[in-house]
Amino acid sequence: MRNVAVVGIGHAKFGRRTDATIGELAWEAVKEALDDARLDQKDIQYFVVGNAGGWSAESLPAVVVGEYCGLSPGAR
Repeated sequence: MRNVAVVGIGHAKFGRRTDATIGELAWEAVKEALDDARLDQKDIQYFVVGNAGGWSAESLPAVVVGEYCGLSPGAR
């Protein structure tokens, strides 16, 4: 088993957000976390996206988030 760690944190602005897509919302948090950790997208090997409450019409949010944030292998 490998050791893993949370090395940076970030979050999007709270509230009803009709001004941004799911990718844009995720990028707000991802960018803050990467900056906090002093990392770049290329440094991330794996990522996990959770979707609680079914609030998103997007059936596969991890795909959208990964591509928009440059975390998917094909996006690098």
